[in-house]
Amino acid sequence: MNYLPGYLRRLTNLKVAARTVGGVRLEAPYKPALLLAVLEGVEEGLVKNNRIVITPELIAAFRAYCQLLSPGPEYAACPFQLPFFHLQSGRFWHLHAQPGRELVLTSSRSVRSFGHLREVIAYASLDEALWELVQRPLAREDIRQALLTRYFPLTRPRAGQEKLDDLGRQMLEEPAAVYNRAVDVTDETEVLVRSPVFSREVLRAYQSTCAISGLQLLSTTGAAPLLDACHIVPWSVSHDDTIGNGLALCPNLHRAFDRHLLWIDVNYRVRVAEGFGELSGHEYGVQRFNGQQLKLPKVRAWWPRVENLVAQRLSGSTGQC
Repeated sequence: MNYLPGYLRRLTNLKVAARTVGGVRLEAPYKPALLLAVLEGVEEGLVKNNRIVITPELIAAFRAYCQLLSPGPEYAACPFQLPFFHLQSGRFWHLHAQPGRELVLTSSRSVRSFGHLREVIAYASLDEALWELVQRPLAREDIRQALLTRYFPLTRPRAGQEKLDDLGRQMLEEPAAVYNRAVDVTDETEVLVRSPVFSREVLRAYQSTCAISGLQLLSTTGAAPLLDACHIVPWSVSHDDTIGNGLALCPNLHRAFDRHLLWIDVNYRVRVAEGFGELSGHEYGVQRFNGQQLKLPKVRAWWPRVENLVAQRLSGSTGQC
C-alpha cells in the first residue's frame, strides 16, 4: 500500500501559528523546520530505530532551518521545545515519557521550557508507516520538497552540520571578546549545542592527546571521546568556549586541574600544588609532571591564552567545566 500521498497531505497541512504583518500572513516555521531537521538526521544516520532523541545535532539543524528559512524576524526565537511537543497534534508524531514521568506527559497540554521538555520526554517517534517512508531516499526527498514548497521559499542542505561547523570555526578563529558577544547564556538549547562542539574542536586541536601526560587516546568504535575537553576558566564563570580557554586532559588530570591540585604557569609548565602528597602509585600519579612543559597544539593561535591560565591560578575555586 502506498502511504506517501496521505502523509504528504497531512505534512503540508500542519497546524501552525500565524501572524499578519503588513497585510501578509506569516506562518511559524517551527514544526516544518523540526521535520526537516529529522529528515536530515535520518539521512546522516543520526536518527535511528524510530527514536528521535533530543541531541545537539537535531537542535542545531532545527535552529539553522528556522534562521535560514524563517519568513521574518517575528519568528527569530526558535523555541525547540514547542514543535517537539506540539507536533503530536498531527497524530503521526508520538512522544515517549521518561521513566516515571508518564502521568506528567499525559496531563500536559504544553511544555514550559526546554528543561521541562528534557525532564519529561525521552524521545519522539513517527508512525511506523511514515518511518518506513523516510528510510527510502526517494520518498524522503518527496517529503522534504513538499515541506519546503509548502512552508518555505528556499532550501539549504545539511543545515544542522553547517551550523555546528560554523560554531567550531568561530571557536577556533574568532577572538573571545568578539565571539562571546554572540552567546546567549540564558538559551538552554544554545548551551547544549555548543558543549559538544567545544569538546570536538579542543580534541582536534590537541590531536586527541593529553596536554600534560602526552597520552593519545582515540576511540575506533564511535564511542564517546576518552579524553576530556576542559575549560581553563569554568564556563559558568567565563561563558568562554573559544579554543584559548580549552585544554585536552586525561580524566584524572582534568579533576586535579579543576581542584587546583595542579596548574599551568605563564611559560606553559605544569606546577603541582604545595602540600599535595601521593602515598603510593607514584608512577601513575600527578607529582611526576611537576615542571614539565605542556604539550601544545601545532597552531600557535590555539594555545591557551595566558590571561586564562592566570585567572584559573588566582581563582582558588573548584570550578566546573
